Amino acid sequence: MAELAGVLGRAGAGRPSTAVIRGRAGYGKSALLGAVVARASADGWRCLPVSGVESESALTGAGLLAALSPLRDYVAAVPSAQQEALGVALGWRAATSFGDRFLIGAATLSLLSAAASDRPLLIAVDDVQWVDVESAQALVFAARRLVHDPVAVLLTHRVGVPLRVPLDGFDVVTVDGLPPAAARELLGPGFSDGVIERLVEETDGNPLALLECRRTLTRAERAGAASLPRMLPVPDRLRDLYVTELAGLSDGAWLMAVLCAASADRSAAPVFAVLAAEGHDPDTCLADAAGLMAVREGALTFRHPLIRSATWDRASAAERRWAHQSLASVVGDGAARAWHRAEATPGYDEVLADELAAVAATDRSRRGYAAAAAAMERAARLTADPARRNEWLAAATEDAYVAGDSALARHLASEVLGSDAGSEAQARVLVALGLLEQHYGTLANSRQRFERAAELATGRLLVRALYELTHVCHALDDLNGVVAAADRAAVVADRTDPEQAMLAAYLPGAARVIEGRPDLGAPLLTQAVEQLESDPVLRDDPRHLIVALFCAFWLRDSAVAVGHAERRISRARETGALGILAFALSVYSGGLAWAGDHVTAYAVAGEAVELLDTLGYAADPGVACEVSAIEHAARGMHEDAERMLVRARRFAAIHDFDPMPPHLGRTVAFCAFCRGDLDEVVRVLEDQVARFGGVGVLLEPLGVAPLLIESYLGLGRDEDGRRLAERFAAAQSGPVQPYVAAMVARCHALVARDLDEAVAAFERSLGFHTQLPDSFETARTQLLYGMRLRRAGRRVDARKQLEAARDAFLAQDLTMWADRAAQELAGTGQRAHSRSTTQEPLTSQETRVALLVAQGFTNREVAAALFLSPKTIEHHVGAVLRKRGLRSRTELARALAVESAVGQPAVAGDTV
Repeated sequence: MAELAGVLGRAGAGRPSTAVIRGRAGYGKSALLGAVVARASADGWRCLPVSGVESESALTGAGLLAALSPLRDYVAAVPSAQQEALGVALGWRAATSFGDRFLIGAATLSLLSAAASDRPLLIAVDDVQWVDVESAQALVFAARRLVHDPVAVLLTHRVGVPLRVPLDGFDVVTVDGLPPAAARELLGPGFSDGVIERLVEETDGNPLALLECRRTLTRAERAGAASLPRMLPVPDRLRDLYVTELAGLSDGAWLMAVLCAASADRSAAPVFAVLAAEGHDPDTCLADAAGLMAVREGALTFRHPLIRSATWDRASAAERRWAHQSLASVVGDGAARAWHRAEATPGYDEVLADELAAVAATDRSRRGYAAAAAAMERAARLTADPARRNEWLAAATEDAYVAGDSALARHLASEVLGSDAGSEAQARVLVALGLLEQHYGTLANSRQRFERAAELATGRLLVRALYELTHVCHALDDLNGVVAAADRAAVVADRTDPEQAMLAAYLPGAARVIEGRPDLGAPLLTQAVEQLESDPVLRDDPRHLIVALFCAFWLRDSAVAVGHAERRISRARETGALGILAFALSVYSGGLAWAGDHVTAYAVAGEAVELLDTLGYAADPGVACEVSAIEHAARGMHEDAERMLVRARRFAAIHDFDPMPPHLGRTVAFCAFCRGDLDEVVRVLEDQVARFGGVGVLLEPLGVAPLLIESYLGLGRDEDGRRLAERFAAAQSGPVQPYVAAMVARCHALVARDLDEAVAAFERSLGFHTQLPDSFETARTQLLYGMRLRRAGRRVDARKQLEAARDAFLAQDLTMWADRAAQELAGTGQRAHSRSTTQEPLTSQETRVALLVAQGFTNREVAAALFLSPKTIEHHVGAVLRKRGLRSRTELARALAVESAVGQPAVAGDTV
């Protein structure tokens, strides 16, 4: 109880906390949860109870409706797009458009935050394993993203029953059996010490079993004056005990129990209506079932969930079908009626199959993809038509994938693939499996699924499979695979379909660039961008955000990203397309870093990593982790950088990549250089040179040389540095990119013995830097230039370079590098800059908030854009102002005058 009181204490202090109460059946999880709810209610908390019921788990939004209905008065405080998604999901309004399921989680977060502004909230979820998937996902999403609101979430989970939504990372409170002293307190007077010890031993201290003993043992047995029964109601035999009790019920009470076990909700009204129709008095039935069942606030419930299971076990197949058919005749909800009829139908029923398919379509429109998958699967079992069955099983597979239920998706897909289903149905499930592997599996498996899909599919599905295959091959560094898939897409695409026409330009355009023919690829990529922006459907489809970003990447044109990507990112935020957004932001962060916008790259990479974690994706593109590691290291946040490197290494291992592929090797070396570990830099980069030729960011040979040469010189290995500089220059042949030319000149300057020779080389390097977008490397060259001049005694000339470097680092918030430049400036006699270079760096999330606040957005607008609560935004704004020594948002806007942004939130019109 103390641990759970701590959850309330932390949440009440504005540090939201979530805990999972885990234990076996009957061990008191529900009682413990009830005790916490009682304490919280007495202390003025608003408590929102949710009870998972196994028979309700296929009804989308049932748990969320129970939790959020009391908060409906706060819906006006929820951003408009989220309002619509939540209203549709809970049946409060009709669906007008499709949206991402994660938008419901964002809306749940916003609603809980709004209600918590009045008084603390406790969401108490009993038997989370049986809460419908959509509700559990929304509540868990909110729990993971609430950071500074007085909200506590407690969930009970029965050990042995699998979870449908991961609860990793939350505190766990394990409920074990009671010791003898606690058992005595529970049992009360009349029990001897010997009997209590025996009962604790026999029941493993199970509270429910002990209570059953108290109810069933005679006074003599309790006192030890008579022998205890040979068969005590220990946990493994509790169900048998309940079956015995159920056998003693009157006919009417037994029918009531069977109806309650079959009911899709806990309302007493439908059960009582059936009993009355059958000629039984509901009140009499309820009195006969006293002790096993009760009515509270219109809900008919069993004394314990195990009694429901025992009832259903004891009921015959005919009684089960009767219960479902009877309930179907009295319930008003169309979906519930269809489900009851389905459970009452052992064979085929084409009309009912169509009804359940329509239920699935409604669930899908409400973002209830798990419920849609269940309805489509049941519809498939009800049809005798093999073609329809496989078509519906394929649709159920797609729904299960979107819902994040990988086990169900794989199970359904295996049935379709193992049947004589048509090629189109098999192709659909293979595409779903390929996407599933991208998120939760490996790229190698994903590639196999897409390759098989491309053998079977036709039309738009074929082009879509080839599109996914191209990206997977690119991630696996398979140039031949990229070219083959892209060129085939160009051949088979229907140019009258805007999406296929766009992909038929984009895919071969990217392939030509990868082949080293940008002259052929650029026109095709430009054509793809024009089609993306001119077609109204493609323009607003968040799925094509990745295409827009990659077009900018292959064109090496940051203007394309600035012109189109931010609008698409905003659209993805508005629709809650977080799965797409997480991967897109990962790609975007790499492009921003390449373009020299390290402030936004830091913010975007951090958000991508957080979203991937929140969504539970086991695999990610890796780009965001490496960009985040680099940006943290450049700010002196070395522990955070190492945490990102660990994750990037895990990504490499998941996909069976080389343990240190070139891009990761460069990242590891840079982070080591930032923390001053030159030996680690040399070890990593010498290995890169030996195994991969030390390729750089543009795949230039020996591209790691600049960092390795600096490390050689720092370790006193000057001759090694000079030899490598010569090799680096000699390795570049043909037309040299400005970036490579700048690096060659910088290396020449570093190893030059003569000052005039060094100065000339540094000036050449800076000349090439003017052609590049990334100011970081320019500032690095200026820092090295100033250091060389200062050591030569030319302090005035050194100050010019060092001041420029320091100011450039500060403009990009690269505090560690700014501090290095400031230290060098101090060596020239320069006074400290008015803005302290030793100030505490902003976190990635604080930077995200600062960028949007600097554009004039309100806390509520920023919260909607970043899927956080206004309270969290308020906290971050305060932290930013404190760390920067500013007094107002206006001063922040002036201080953070950065043209690029994370992506404007599409919530204008919402106010604080």
